[in-house]
Amino acid sequence: MIRLSRRSAAASPLHFRRMEVKYLLPDRLVPSFLERIAPYTEVDPFLVASGQGQTQYPVTSLYFDSIDLHALAEKDAGLLSRRKLRLRTYGEEFSERASCFLEIKRRHDFVVSKDRLALSVGRVSHAPTEDLLSHLLHRIEADARVTAEANILHRRYNLQPTALVRYLRIPFVARHDRRFRITVDRDLAGFWRPARFLGPVPLHRCLIGYSVIELKWNHAVPSWFHAAIQDFNLARTAFSKYAVTVLSLREVFSGVPVSILRPVASFF
Repeated sequence: MIRLSRRSAAASPLHFRRMEVKYLLPDRLVPSFLERIAPYTEVDPFLVASGQGQTQYPVTSLYFDSIDLHALAEKDAGLLSRRKLRLRTYGEEFSERASCFLEIKRRHDFVVSKDRLALSVGRVSHAPTEDLLSHLLHRIEADARVTAEANILHRRYNLQPTALVRYLRIPFVARHDRRFRITVDRDLAGFWRPARFLGPVPLHRCLIGYSVIELKWNHAVPSWFHAAIQDFNLARTAFSKYAVTVLSLREVFSGVPVSILRPVASFF
């Protein structure tokens, strides 16, 4: 699997705003879907720049939430406007040498804005996991407004590392508009409230038999993708990788019965 270089990771935008929607597709149909969009897309330029000839890369994220899972509750309630914090790296695991980002992701329906704060986790490798976010925020050099927002969220909800989530991403851009992106995310796996986040962590499969198609754009969705949606009978879903990971693993790790939680199927 590819690990994005420091150069390519640093090239990612630190702030952006765009539209995003998701679809679920059975794994058995993914090859046909990729063949269907192939005439109109090309491999993501970041992968091309890596020079390794890869077509996919792992994405690993550590999500922060309150003890009573406020972010999950907002998702469950169907709130259109939501925010969440996560630590992300483009590799199979967090390491002291890998580039990573603390992200504030805001969503209003299908409009997403994000601030991505670059940092090195090597500077907080010895921080207690329960106080990890405080250590990260003290060491980030970024726009004061962004760090202030992150600190407000942290203090209001006493955010703690809640779920480690990893998947493999196959990324594409449209040939005639590189800001129009399609990603296919597969092999979703996670760990509930990890005691550590650096190095290898044994993950548990959370979504078997399905891949997540994400569509990301700034202007208009081209007609060829509308045709692909119709060909595969795709329907927009409110799917959340974080929510499904928590709902899949919470009973396993904490003994909370699934019956008192909203069923995983409701997020499809």
